[in-house]
Amino acid sequence: MLHDLTAYYNAVTLDLSVGVTSSEFKKSTAACLQKTYIIMHPTLETDACLEIGAHEADFSLKMAKTYGKTISVCAIEASPRTHTYFSNKINFKDFGVSYINAVVSDREEETLFYEHVDNKRQAAHWVSSLHKDIRNWKTRIDRIHMKSVRGDTLIENKFRNKKKIAVWIDVEGCQYEVLNSLSKSFELGIINSVFIEVEKKEYWENQKMLADDIIIFMKNYNFSPFLRDYESDNQYNIIFVHNSVTGCDFSLFFEHYRGLLRSLGQDAPFCGR
Repeated sequence: MLHDLTAYYNAVTLDLSVGVTSSEFKKSTAACLQKTYIIMHPTLETDACLEIGAHEADFSLKMAKTYGKTISVCAIEASPRTHTYFSNKINFKDFGVSYINAVVSDREEETLFYEHVDNKRQAAHWVSSLHKDIRNWKTRIDRIHMKSVRGDTLIENKFRNKKKIAVWIDVEGCQYEVLNSLSKSFELGIINSVFIEVEKKEYWENQKMLADDIIIFMKNYNFSPFLRDYESDNQYNIIFVHNSVTGCDFSLFFEHYRGLLRSLGQDAPFCGR
């Protein structure tokens, strides 16, 4: 059995780097990682979860449906269009989810926010960020002035007296701003885990953190990378766990994740091993 969380991460990274060619398989690994993260929370003793970059708040809704009132759930979506679109489609209060329209950043101030709008697509597929996308998508860019809020402020307001908070981050190149907005909560040790989308190369103008930078940042706050997926060659998700979490057999989650990957079919790594 491995005892170092980073060893599990390295093992998964190695497995996913060998023989994985199907783009469909790569995308499916993200769902496998999410399922694994959701079942970890009784072991992590999570009492609240904060989803930043929520879009339709899929993670928050799944957490609320799985754990009910035992976990407080708050989802933050920055795009006013996307927030309005899903607020009209889903009654989040019925599921116990607080769904808020806000831009999360390391500074609380009036800020310029970009919405990449394709008139041929629904708002559900629009991409928005504090930074411009540099991938030359044929979209209209709307510039919106919004007031930003720190993640620490959200935690203080929504999760008072909560001590084991899970944070989900999917913020289109704004990892630097969002992670630094949580610095007080990291220092207090009230965040037990982080699920975050990262990039290996710059997709966004003025993007300040790539995957290796994020791993270093998290290690400085006593977190270790545990598992990852293979969403695409240059973009994937990582689960970080705080090193204070002890007495847990993380090999069970490691094997659970591997099992989910095997179930994807012959293109999956570990098949026959």
